[in-house]
Amino acid sequence: MINGKKIHLVAAALTDRRRVYEWCFQSETTKSHSGPPDYPEKPIASYQEFCSNYYEEYFFTGEQPKKGQGFLIMTNEEAVGFISYSAFHLKPNYAELDIWMKDEASCGHGYGNDAILALSNYLNQHLDIDQLIIAPSNRNVRAIRSYEKAGFERTDTAMKEFLADEYTSLYGEGDYGTAETAILIKDFKK
Repeated sequence: MINGKKIHLVAAALTDRRRVYEWCFQSETTKSHSGPPDYPEKPIASYQEFCSNYYEEYFFTGEQPKKGQGFLIMTNEEAVGFISYSAFHLKPNYAELDIWMKDEASCGHGYGNDAILALSNYLNQHLDIDQLIIAPSNRNVRAIRSYEKAGFERTDTAMKEFLADEYTSLYGEGDYGTAETAILIKDFKK
């Protein structure tokens, strides 16, 4: 368990995979990052696509922590969201964070910000991650503000500069395209 000030993070299990998918791609918060009308370039993934293209089993088993892992964001005993890190596609000592809340009622309380801070510190202290990346759409202003509160800063560095060579062609333009993906970094070496 990873503790924050308002939340604690519990390693996600395979039994959580379906609800984590639903929070991301089938909830009222989906409109903040995927699907038309605001995100036609980022279609809503099916559950099968989520499992095979986004979140393989190891995110829910913890068996490959060097590649990535997912966590439920908990307030007391209630899950309010999901946060993960992935590093399989990046240069050494980098990790990319992704986060979403289960519904709008879970937003605006500082839970996401606290989860980002808690996981960021954990990764730096326990996995020797020096730099973290988070890459939302430029249009997701609410998320960007939260990431900045957690110590992330916008950069003009292109996503491809953080990637291992073999992943440049696959992920080099970011999820929303080069012009629409906001790249924010948190540098523990500063």
